[in-house]
Amino acid sequence: MNSTDPTDPANPIDLNAILAPCLPGYEPRGGQAQMAMEVARALEAKRHLIVEAGTGTGKSLAYLIPLVRHTVEGEYRAVVSTYTKALQRQLTEKDLPFIKSEIEPRLRFSLAFGSENYLCLRRFERFRAQGDLFGESKTALEELMEWAGHTRDGLREGSGGPLWGEVMRESDNCHGRDCREFTRCFYQKSRERLRQSHVIVVNHHLYFANLATGGHLLPGFQAAVFDEAHELEDVAADYLGVEFSNLRLKHLFNSIESKRGKGILRRLKWLEPSDVESVRALVGSARGKAGEFFRAFSDKFTEPTSRIKEPGALKDVVSESLVALALELKGLAGACPGTKEEQKRDILALVRRCEALGGSLRALLSQELEGHVYWAENSGRRYLGLVGTPIDVGGMRVFKPLESAVYTSATLATGGTFDFVRERLGLYDAEALLLPSPFNYREQARLYIGADLPPPNTPNFEAKVIRRIQEILEKTRGQALVLFTSHSLLRRAAEDIHVEGVTILRQGEADSYTLVEELRMSEGAALFGTYTFWQGIDVPGDALKYVVIVRLPFAVPDEPVAEARMELLERLGRDPFRDYSLPRAAITLKQGFGRLIRSTTDTGTVCILDSRIATKHYGKYFMASLPNVRIVSELEDMEVG
Repeated sequence: MNSTDPTDPANPIDLNAILAPCLPGYEPRGGQAQMAMEVARALEAKRHLIVEAGTGTGKSLAYLIPLVRHTVEGEYRAVVSTYTKALQRQLTEKDLPFIKSEIEPRLRFSLAFGSENYLCLRRFERFRAQGDLFGESKTALEELMEWAGHTRDGLREGSGGPLWGEVMRESDNCHGRDCREFTRCFYQKSRERLRQSHVIVVNHHLYFANLATGGHLLPGFQAAVFDEAHELEDVAADYLGVEFSNLRLKHLFNSIESKRGKGILRRLKWLEPSDVESVRALVGSARGKAGEFFRAFSDKFTEPTSRIKEPGALKDVVSESLVALALELKGLAGACPGTKEEQKRDILALVRRCEALGGSLRALLSQELEGHVYWAENSGRRYLGLVGTPIDVGGMRVFKPLESAVYTSATLATGGTFDFVRERLGLYDAEALLLPSPFNYREQARLYIGADLPPPNTPNFEAKVIRRIQEILEKTRGQALVLFTSHSLLRRAAEDIHVEGVTILRQGEADSYTLVEELRMSEGAALFGTYTFWQGIDVPGDALKYVVIVRLPFAVPDEPVAEARMELLERLGRDPFRDYSLPRAAITLKQGFGRLIRSTTDTGTVCILDSRIATKHYGKYFMASLPNVRIVSELEDMEVG
């Protein structure tokens, strides 16, 4: 797309003129103004637009301001979808309040959460009335009661504590307008706020959950902006697939009657003892069959992920039990007294769960869903699951129904083009804009390449690369983010590396937010992390002056979904490495590189310890995807300035 003068009066928006009066010391950014102009044009013309906006462009205001103007003036609704909570917080706690305060006071915006984050007043009152709490933690109970008595929005992000499952909203067990708590319902009030909003901020997971349910989770909207759009394919594949797991079965059985006596059976006081025993026996039988199924599962699928290439990998010993249980529950619903309509609805919700789980299991074992890859996930006793994932999200054209949309990230182009993202997301007709970062990488950054190190997958690579990380940290005295692609190598490095005065922060020791804050506040720390930390980490200043990339981030070739995507390309006569593995790895590498320079005053060095970037033919492809920096090959030359 040709560069255009954003101050031309014929253009739909002049961002510099809008921001200059609002921000003392404002300095115009050409890339930001150009992006805002093109976003405004795309919204006006009802088009789709892809934008790579390099770090420092100011892309959030560049899309929010034209989006706000478009929605407020047109009195319609738009969604902004992000991947990370950090960006959600930035949009809803900083950027949108700024726009409302300084630019467009008519703006109404909301942050949307999944319904399981809301307290269900009906379930809470029922839980509180039980009295006997089966030895639950008194502290957990008191904490929940205290919170419930004071909450204004009923919103409880995260796990919500050990009792949350008893009182949270369940989408398939919501009575809607027939609920006695409908007028007080926290979730329904949140839905009304969403309906009144011009801009709704969601995450990618909620966006695709809404898509998978036919649009039942969010009010209708006419436009969307997807920030951190490089994550869209994998999130879409997750939510548009099918899953059957031990956790979903356990939730079903416990909702009927848990081993500690909780569940709906306890509340059906009108049941004859023989009916209770009949249901209890069917639940017990189904539990036994589920145990048999997952024992066979664990014996057959011992790896964390295993591809299942043929139907019938396991014997279906569960479905018949679920069918029998559903029929028994239907009978109970039919016999439910007229005064117990609420209980009847609860029973029918359990019938639907039985039927859905049985249907998912049969579809997965028979592999009846076309265009899906089938695989098993074994995370130990905690999670055992069968999964069917769509292989070609782009071919599903999931974004085509949108009237207009913007897809943006600091990392979307590979090799100077958007061919990869167009194909992976099905955005063949979208226009595209490539905006480089305004940072002066030649002056602000260095790139150290460990060209003398042995290539990965050779016998002495791990020992050599750990020694090199040690040498780097001895020189830098911390101030580093060390990015791994392997949990096992991370663990070994964290155990073997000891540098006086340097604190090693290791993924898994605390949540990611806490670890990043420790790095930010420390004068001499190094944070070791895997893919969680390759993106969304923003630590400007002296706390982070070195980013160490241990290996080029190629996807594991036998990971089921990646393997199936590459097989599809091969069947189409394409080169899977060139057309999938390489561009995907380049995008991840750009994400990791982007952790270093976060402001115009930052300086630092990225260290790539994978010698293949210097010795393999595809190394030029990776280098072409990175900013123009000075390259050094000696540790002594890493310092900037």
